[in-house]
Amino acid sequence: MSVETPTLALRDIDLVPIAVEDVDSQYCAWLNDIEVIQYLDVARHDRSREALEKYIAGVVADPNRHFFKIVDHETLSKIGTISLGIDPSHRVAHFGYLIGERDFWGSDSALQAQVGLFDWAFNTLNLRKLGGGACTSNVGSNFNYHRLGFQREGIRRAAVFVGTDGEETGDIAEYGCLAEEWIANSKKFDKFRGAN
Repeated sequence: MSVETPTLALRDIDLVPIAVEDVDSQYCAWLNDIEVIQYLDVARHDRSREALEKYIAGVVADPNRHFFKIVDHETLSKIGTISLGIDPSHRVAHFGYLIGERDFWGSDSALQAQVGLFDWAFNTLNLRKLGGGACTSNVGSNFNYHRLGFQREGIRRAAVFVGTDGEETGDIAEYGCLAEEWIANSKKFDKFRGAN
């Protein structure tokens, strides 16, 4: 299932394929801001510019990974990222996102990015199912899964360490959405589709 990563246009944002050149001071600042990454796996990994460039280069080279920068229409600047990792044998994928620019926290940007990614995943890539997970203490992410029509499929107890150091563990809530569930639920997000 080798598909070139396209640019996806939404109402207020575009999802633009990421490049190694996008690992700039802004991107590095996001991934070294503890509040931004506290619930992400990257919090426990090397976040040096060299390591991040190597990671993005690997993602770009992988035909089953699609990684986008989220670009705001008004400012034309990147405000976050969203990614999709596909298992082509089963036509399923796992996704994740990050809004790095704090000015966009609480906006519709994350929701729009997910709607655009899900439409492309189900309608173009013909995936059967999307999955994702969130720390149970990450109230915003858990709320978004429910709002988007995902079903909670289970809890992985004490699955991760929270933050960049220490021994505090967190449970992960796993969510899934089948193609037919997205089709039945997606019309309520029509206001986010299409560029201005």
